[in-house]
Amino acid sequence: MYNSNRPEQCVAPLKMLFIGNSATYVNDIPGMLVRLARRAGYSLEADSIVKGGVTLSFHADLDTEHGKSVLRAIRGGYDIIWLQDNGNCVSCEEKRQDSLEACRVLGSLIRDAGARVGIYLRPPYGYEQWGISPFEQCKEYDLHFLSLAEELQPLNAFVNRAFAFAIRDTEYDVWGEDHAHTSSYGAYLAVCVFFATVFHTSANVLDANDLPLEDARLLQNIADKVVLDQEIPW
Repeated sequence: MYNSNRPEQCVAPLKMLFIGNSATYVNDIPGMLVRLARRAGYSLEADSIVKGGVTLSFHADLDTEHGKSVLRAIRGGYDIIWLQDNGNCVSCEEKRQDSLEACRVLGSLIRDAGARVGIYLRPPYGYEQWGISPFEQCKEYDLHFLSLAEELQPLNAFVNRAFAFAIRDTEYDVWGEDHAHTSSYGAYLAVCVFFATVFHTSANVLDANDLPLEDARLLQNIADKVVLDQEIPW
């Protein structure tokens, strides 16, 4: 039985915007989150500005037409705006600095617009990158984005930590065939993390989204462990 302690109704929908790349749009993370949250009784709307392979620097370049369109979107009355960078943002010092600066630029615009800055700490690659394992990549994303905690005070979606627990403690294939994007399992795990982060309640209120119930339960529990219990896998 799923948890029946669900809100009867919400006065106004929570509005979110996702800014990123294919790590957001493969398996439609925003759409799945909206669908499952609504089934659980929460009022949620989500839009996306995404383009395959791009960095946050691409979105933050206000001298381009795209950057100007991003700025207009940021001013669109959202409650939370999520930033998701390219997986290579921690591959070298130059990319690290570019990533952090883009977060600062976009974060300042988001806060000026009256929205909460959200950081989507993304899943790792499903193979060794830059000489480090997927598990260690999760840790690198943590160290990288948490350096922004004091200046941006963001809401952090620790999908990376949930993936680290899945890598360490389960045998689920959380990546798709390219080992760079999420499988249906990995996407569901990410959505469970977002849900618990946004609504401050257990992901166990969500349905299984066509996964085997036992598997969905385990993924929900990983998300809850990361978000609600604040457990860290390293």
